[in-house]
Amino acid sequence: MKIKISYVTLMILGCLLTLTSCKNDKLSNQKILRGLYTEYKNGKLSKCQHNGKTIYVGELNAYDAGSSVYDKDGSQIGSCKYALGRIDPICHELKDCEVIYRVEDNIWGQPAVDSLFR
Repeated sequence: MKIKISYVTLMILGCLLTLTSCKNDKLSNQKILRGLYTEYKNGKLSKCQHNGKTIYVGELNAYDAGSSVYDKDGSQIGSCKYALGRIDPICHELKDCEVIYRVEDNIWGQPAVDSLFR
């Protein structure tokens, strides 16, 4: 017995799988961002690229605090503490960084940003 599956059916199945996968990624991503936000709500979070992967950089709103680099799972993978001379190589390898959260009234004199959960 041959089973015939139309192209339309395959396209619908493909779309459903894609949407489900994206939704799960987004939920997982939201959990990681909420955790980082808790730590850096008085600071700044940036989303960057490193070797083709999305990573996050968190900075506290304090002079000489430096920053920490996190992978997509929220695990710290680097530290950029310039005032103390502790600078991991990844700090110089970040590309296409975009601020996704910055507290109002910050030491950088920059406007507040809140695009974390959009």
